[in-house]
Amino acid sequence: MTEAVITLKGACEAKSGSTPPAGCVSSLTRAQFEKLTSALQQNDKPVPPEVKQRFARQYAKLLILADAARQLGLENDPRVLEIFAFAQNQILAQSLDQHYMEEYAHPSDQQTQDYYNQNIKKYTEVTLQRISIPIIQSGNKPKPSDEEMKAYAVKIRERWVAGEDPAKLEKEVYEHAGYTTTSPDVNLGARRPGSLPPTHEKVFEMKAAEISEPFNDAAAYYIYKVLTVRQVPLSEVKSSIETTLQRQMYQDKIKQITESVTPVLDEAYFGPEVPEQPMGMRPGMPGRPGGPPMRPPAPPAPPAPPSTSNSSAPANPGAAQH
Repeated sequence: MTEAVITLKGACEAKSGSTPPAGCVSSLTRAQFEKLTSALQQNDKPVPPEVKQRFARQYAKLLILADAARQLGLENDPRVLEIFAFAQNQILAQSLDQHYMEEYAHPSDQQTQDYYNQNIKKYTEVTLQRISIPIIQSGNKPKPSDEEMKAYAVKIRERWVAGEDPAKLEKEVYEHAGYTTTSPDVNLGARRPGSLPPTHEKVFEMKAAEISEPFNDAAAYYIYKVLTVRQVPLSEVKSSIETTLQRQMYQDKIKQITESVTPVLDEAYFGPEVPEQPMGMRPGMPGRPGGPPMRPPAPPAPPAPPSTSNSSAPANPGAAQH
C-alpha cells in the first residue's frame, strides 16, 4: 500500500537554487489514492479499472497545474483564499446533505409498517375495464348537446349493466361519433389510486362487478367496471414505501435546518427582493466541487393507460390524465 501508483516525473524540482514550494506533490501511494477515491465516492460500488485509470490521469494533471500555481504563490492570493473558503462551505453543505441521505437510507420495519397502515387506501388495486364515449365528433358530424351526450352515456351504461359486451359497445360508440378506425381497448388492467384522473378516483371505492356512473370531461364520457379488487400486501410495496420514507424524512430534516434560521438581506444594499433560485455555477464564481448532492430517487410512476396508435380518433380520451 506504500508503493507509488502515480508518479509525476520532473515535478517538485528546485529551480534556480530555490526549494520546491510547500505542498508540492511528486507521487501518490496506493493508500493515498484509495483514500482519496473512497472519500469522493458516494457509494461502495467497485470502480471499473478504466474509470479508475481515467480519474488517475485527470488527477495527475490537476496536481501538475496545482503545483505550478504554488510556484507562483497563488495559494496565498486573497481572491483564491476567498474561493477556498466558499468552496469549503459548499463541501460542508454537501457533506451534511449526504450524511442525512445515509442516515435515512434504511427506514425501520416499524416505520414501513406504520406508513402502510396509515395509507392503506393507496394500496387498493382494482382490475378495470373502461368504455370511452368521445364528445368530439369526426368529420362534419354536428356535436351533440350536453343533455344528448349525457343521455347517450347513461343508455350505454344501462346496456353494459344488462350484460352486453363492452368491446362491442366501445366499437359502437366510436362509430356513432363518426370514427371508422379501431376503437380503444376497454381493458385497462390493474390500477391503483393516483393512476386515473382525480375526478375518477371514486372507482377505487367500488366493489367487484360494479359499473360506475358516467364520468365526463371536455373530451369524453367514461364508464368503468371493476373486475377484481385486492389489497396489495406490504411485501409487494415495501421497497417503494422505503424510498418514499427516505425522501420524506430527508426533506423534513433539511427543511427543519433551513427554517431554523431566517436570512435577512439589507434592501438598501441588495435592492428589492427577487424570486429565489437554486445556487449553481455563475460567471466568475466557482462551481460546486464534487458535483451536486445526491437526492433520493422518486417513487415509481403509476402505469400509463393503454393508448391506440389510431391517428383519426381520440387516443383513449383521458388516458393522459394521471
